[in-house]
Amino acid sequence: MIAGMRALVLGAVGELPEIGEVAVPRSGKEEVLVRISAAGVNYADTMMRRGFYLQTPVFPFILGFEFSGEVVDVGPGAKRWRPGDRVMGTGQSAFAEYAVAPEAALMPVPSAFTDEQAAAFPVVYLTAFAMLKISANAQAGETVLVHAAGGGVGTAAIQLAKHLGLRVIATASSEEKLATARRLGADVTIDYSVADFVPPVLEATEGRGADIILESIGGDFLERDIRAAAPFGRVVVFGMASGTLQPADVGSMFRNSVSVAAFWMVTLAQRPERQAQLAGELLAIVEQAKITPVIGGVYPLEKGAEALLALESRRTIGKLLLKP
Repeated sequence: MIAGMRALVLGAVGELPEIGEVAVPRSGKEEVLVRISAAGVNYADTMMRRGFYLQTPVFPFILGFEFSGEVVDVGPGAKRWRPGDRVMGTGQSAFAEYAVAPEAALMPVPSAFTDEQAAAFPVVYLTAFAMLKISANAQAGETVLVHAAGGGVGTAAIQLAKHLGLRVIATASSEEKLATARRLGADVTIDYSVADFVPPVLEATEGRGADIILESIGGDFLERDIRAAAPFGRVVVFGMASGTLQPADVGSMFRNSVSVAAFWMVTLAQRPERQAQLAGELLAIVEQAKITPVIGGVYPLEKGAEALLALESRRTIGKLLLKP
């Protein structure tokens, strides 16, 4: 058994993680040990570093919530995977050479995917798909407003929304990000750094508003989302990239009977049978529609702090990855 490995370790809130030598984790009941090929960097990692994530880890802590790699060991009761299997999935402490994950949280890597594409897939595509299918109950022909459309979840949501037959209005903070959104199929694009997005959303929908709004910016965006929503519109909040989140004004929600929901990937992980079902549907879509992740940069594990700061700058496009 391998004794030690390199990992990106966060010592305390507000610090930047550093490379350290730690013990290789052991696979427990119904768990799998994976040799990491690549790991995806998510806003959850930056939120945890800055101290406003929903979970506070016990420090020192290894960041990372998704990865691709090869199974090297299976724990008691784990039956689905065997050593040598190529997998991608969600878990914790993925910014390392090895990670342990529940076997139900893993998916087979599509044959057309590289290791990098596989590592960029699980969190953002499961998040986008679950929000559209579960939280918003999206129906073909509806209009979805996707904020931060150049980011990981945003680029995934555009592709999946188009596959589901939705009209997509995408917002972002630069022309480069909007160009990416259009390339992925967005029907209307809006630069929210230039002007308020509400008037152009209403104009693009002939005054009706968006049926579904995927909200991840925070600040006063939720208040404006409610004004941009159609009658019986659904706003799904899944992040606060700005670092703040103002509460919803229930009074303003009455005007169009707008509902506001929250989505957290951890909740889905607590229902492994539902996550497995969604994962199966996603893999089928990948085969049918040739959907692939947008990768904005690949960093060596030693440069993990740089990757986190780049994501926090909100200037990146698609997913950033770390390679051990």
